Amino acid sequence: MYGQGFAAAAVCLLLMMGTVSASAEVGEHRGAVLEQLEEARRAYEADPSADGALYRCAKLTYEVGHFEHALELLEPLLAGKPDIDAMLLASRIEYLTGRYDRAEELLLDVLEEEPDNVPALSKLVFIYYQTNRYAESRRIPADGLGGRKIPHLDMMQAFDEKPYHVEWHQGRETVVPFIVTDPLPVITVEVNGRELTALIDTGGDSFILDPAIASELGIEIVTSMTGMFAGGMEAEVGLAKAASLSLGGVTLHSVPIAVLPTGGMEIGGHTLDGIVGTGVLKQFLSTLDYPNDRLILRDRSAAGAFYSDAAGRIEDTVPFYLQSTHFLLAPGSLNGVGGMLFHVDSGLAGTPAFTAPALTLDYVGIPLPEVEVHEGSIGGGGGGFATGTFEIAELGLGRLTQSDLTGSFGGLPPQSYMLLGFIQDGLISHNFLSQYSWTLDFERMEMVFTR
Repeated sequence: MYGQGFAAAAVCLLLMMGTVSASAEVGEHRGAVLEQLEEARRAYEADPSADGALYRCAKLTYEVGHFEHALELLEPLLAGKPDIDAMLLASRIEYLTGRYDRAEELLLDVLEEEPDNVPALSKLVFIYYQTNRYAESRRIPADGLGGRKIPHLDMMQAFDEKPYHVEWHQGRETVVPFIVTDPLPVITVEVNGRELTALIDTGGDSFILDPAIASELGIEIVTSMTGMFAGGMEAEVGLAKAASLSLGGVTLHSVPIAVLPTGGMEIGGHTLDGIVGTGVLKQFLSTLDYPNDRLILRDRSAAGAFYSDAAGRIEDTVPFYLQSTHFLLAPGSLNGVGGMLFHVDSGLAGTPAFTAPALTLDYVGIPLPEVEVHEGSIGGGGGGFATGTFEIAELGLGRLTQSDLTGSFGGLPPQSYMLLGFIQDGLISHNFLSQYSWTLDFERMEMVFTR
């Protein structure tokens, strides 16, 4: 998200993955789904043998974001005769928590029972994507997805080599200075040897490159998809590969990229050539060190040394989940209302530290603000969209809290609330995160915040 816009959130991709909820409607906020869950729990306790009663409890528990508890509820359904729905739901939870081996085992069990199960095959695509096993995506037949098109599958099958091969130039750690920190961090990178200016945005999938530069570098688009961005706006996103991406003292070879216009956007007087997204940061133990204006990239095997060095300075360690290709989600609270789940997207520029759809504001009791199109407001879908602001007494992420902040309304369309298959209460961003040095540990699936 940048300039009050998203970097890359593809609705077509999420729908293909079968993650959109069937039981929680767009018009129902968290409180209503929690009531449904309580009714389902009582029904199960009254008659544990009732067909589907336990699965319904697990599914609603999943939809309110209590993933580990949902997995516990599914255990009896996984122990006996194969229950396809239970195995599919359990595989989604294992995927969210980064346990890709276990998720794959469950999906293969499903496919043993139903070789043409499209949801299982589709989810397997994204396990190969997250684990950089692009060659194995060729196991999935082109006609095996029931006519569904998954652009990331086409992109992966265009790779002849393993993606994201890491080459360290000196040591296994590099520091990349921010050339701009506010309103969003900007760094210098090299793509195929050409120096470029890039925004760091965890709301983006991989590395996003402006199409004019992609053309100049001879990068050909393999496939494309329609992405949904802030305000519900849509744009065509190309998928391709670059030979190399260098950040400071490290180079990634065979790099997946998305092609999307960025050249019309400026941050701190610098025209953006590209965006460094979650897919790039995931290859490292990555630290956005806002107080010291720098990005630190460490080898993922260096976590032990990092935690030892950070001991005594850690403000909080917050578990997170990863959905689809790049959605980072973590527990949060708004105005003292806990049990919420926030998309941690570092790319919301401007004053707001948080943005939420109408159902979240209704649940918490915040009146909907008046909205208007502000000059200069632009997102990944291009053009402006209507937004308004509201006051936040307290905003929390894990045990971290900040007071007297500003929230934004209008950037998240209504369908975002249940788009991922569970409730996404809102998006927490730069003006909250920038108070810390923020490390993403994809091995332990936790965010580490230090002062």
